[in-house]
Amino acid sequence: MKKYLLVLFPAILLLVSSCKKDPIDFTGYEANGNSETDKFANSYMPTSKGTSWTYVSDPGNGVKTNSEIHMTGVITPLDGVNYFEVKSTTTGRAEETAYYYVDDHNYKIKGATIESGTVVEFHYLDASLPADGEWTAKMSPNGYINGVPARTKGKIIEKDVTKVVLGKTYKNVVHTQIIIQYDLGAGFEDFGTYDYYLAKGVGLVETDTNFFGLVATSKLLSYSIK
Repeated sequence: MKKYLLVLFPAILLLVSSCKKDPIDFTGYEANGNSETDKFANSYMPTSKGTSWTYVSDPGNGVKTNSEIHMTGVITPLDGVNYFEVKSTTTGRAEETAYYYVDDHNYKIKGATIESGTVVEFHYLDASLPADGEWTAKMSPNGYINGVPARTKGKIIEKDVTKVVLGKTYKNVVHTQIIIQYDLGAGFEDFGTYDYYLAKGVGLVETDTNFFGLVATSKLLSYSIK
C-alpha cells in the first residue's frame, strides 16, 4: 500500500510504501562527542552548536505550522560516516531527530518518516558542480526503501542568485532540484520533485515539493547562526 508520508524536517517529503507503523531505527548510531567547530559557518549549511532556524510550513492544505530546528553540537557516526545531529520541535509533535552531513561540497540529510519510521537520506546539494550539473544518489545504503529500489537525481538549477523569502532578501543562493525515483519493476520512474534554495552562511531558506500535483512549501521565518 502506497502512502504519502511527511518525513522529518522541511528538507524531506517522499513517497514510501508502508502499511504499518514501525519504530524508528538508526541502526548502529552512537553519540561520538561534541562539535564546537565553525568550519562550515560560511557554507550552505552552518553546523556550529546552537545554530537554529524557524520555518513556516504549508503541507498543501493551507494549514500552516512552525518548526524550530537547531544543531545540538553532537557528531554521530551513521553507516561509517560522521553526521551532525539536529533536533526539531513542531507544534503538536514530540521532538524529533535528524542528521546532517556536510563536507567541502556535499550536503545530505538523513531522517525517518513520521508514520513508518523508515530511514532515508537525501543528497540535496553538490556545491562543486556548476549550473546544470547533475548527480545521482541512493536513498539508503543498500539502495532500497521498503524493498523497492530508490534513488534521487539532483541538479543545480542556478547558483549565486538572490531569493526573497517571507519579505527577506537572501544573497549567494543556490537552487537545486531533486527528483525522487522508484523502480517498481519497469525501470526507475519519477515520483516527485523537491526544489531547495540554500543561502551561503544561512542554510536552507525555502523548500518546494510537488507530488502528483500536491504542492507543499517550507519557508525560513528566522535564524540564528552561532
